[in-house]
Amino acid sequence: MTNLILNEKPIHTEENPGLTLLEFVRDISCLSGTKDACREGECGACTVLVGSRQADGSVAYKACASCLLPLGDIDGCHVVTVEGLGAEPLTLVQRLIVEHSASQCGFCTPGIVLSLTGFALGSATLSYEDAVNALDGNICRCTGYASIRNAARALCEALGKIDKAPGRRLEQLVAAGVLPRYFLSIPGRLAGQVAPAAGGKTAVLVAGGTDLLVQKPEQLLESELCFLSRRRDLDYVREDKGLLRVGGAVTIEDFRNSAAVQRHFPALTADLLLHSSAILRNKATLAGNIVNASPIGDATIILLALGANLTITGENGKKREIPLDKFYLGYKKTDLACGELVSEISFPLPPKGARYNFEKVSNRTILDIAAANSALLLAAGPDGAVTALRVSAGGVGPVPMLLPGLEKLHGRKPDAAFFQDLAAAALAAAKPIDDIRGSAEYKRLLLGQLMLAHGRALAPAEAA
Repeated sequence: MTNLILNEKPIHTEENPGLTLLEFVRDISCLSGTKDACREGECGACTVLVGSRQADGSVAYKACASCLLPLGDIDGCHVVTVEGLGAEPLTLVQRLIVEHSASQCGFCTPGIVLSLTGFALGSATLSYEDAVNALDGNICRCTGYASIRNAARALCEALGKIDKAPGRRLEQLVAAGVLPRYFLSIPGRLAGQVAPAAGGKTAVLVAGGTDLLVQKPEQLLESELCFLSRRRDLDYVREDKGLLRVGGAVTIEDFRNSAAVQRHFPALTADLLLHSSAILRNKATLAGNIVNASPIGDATIILLALGANLTITGENGKKREIPLDKFYLGYKKTDLACGELVSEISFPLPPKGARYNFEKVSNRTILDIAAANSALLLAAGPDGAVTALRVSAGGVGPVPMLLPGLEKLHGRKPDAAFFQDLAAAALAAAKPIDDIRGSAEYKRLLLGQLMLAHGRALAPAEAA
């Protein structure tokens, strides 16, 4: 049985846990404000808020694509659709949408309202930049984005003086008219225990599910499911003896916004915006991106360059470790046995003076799969000569690649000639094939250009 609060109403349902939340909301609960459109997390029309109870008793809300969210994954949560924000009086977000003419046909508007409300609930700074990032998964085909951005800017201005302390956010937003008053009762109403993750050896492990529900939705309806979001022991980002350790249930958005990442890898906060939209990053996990085994997974390519290792845990609790670059055995094949899961990802904190860069080629900047991508981590000595170099590449072979043979570039300074030779080494190592993302010749061209782009980003004067 799945237990949740849908807007103000407690729900206890025996519906299949693999059913999408979108289907439950529209077809079973008859709440039509949540729209059924792309079914791939591409448009944002199905956006809802999902609030989960935290260890301190508070509730953390995230905007999620309900078309890619299994019903069983929201057990013990508060789900908010546009109906749950009320109709009269309008909330502050709804009123600003009206005042700035940010709606026409209205099909996308509920999702936009929920995304902006999620921003108000979750942004640490309540900055305009955060508001725009929160909307990066919401497509509007008729209004024009300028009016939507104007409404977002007005929201940030209206919330500029509220107390930003997380512990007071809920009551502050109720007072500001962003949320209905019933939200204040939700933490107490979610006080019951959520069933722990469970499942036999044949159970399908569901982390974010944002790719699984696109590729194999029927399989989820027919299989026993084990939801890793219930594994609190896998939800952590911490520094430990020169390593950054990330639990296997950590979402990409929580990783991106973690204090440790912002302190040691600040560039990742922008790079991971290219991975997907906020409504997907709020559910997709780092471990899921790795296990997906896509040759062009953005997070995987970044972690390869950072020297990541995986801790893999079996059913009996026995653990083993493997470098990420040894994890892939072939196209969509990994060193992961039945019943095993990636329980932790770890990688070294960067040495002083290390330089990192990520490059991606795609048709769209936001929410698009890469044609090719690459990450680089370079360390240099006091004289500026390279002492360590790791470069990854995606889309140029059947698996995500860590380029071999780069030791020959150690001892050189990262000037234009260095990156020209790096491009040559990358082309010698890669074996691209023709596929839906482009021809082998095109990918070879991209790979060489990506190496030169690293040079322009890290040493613009020398590589010019």
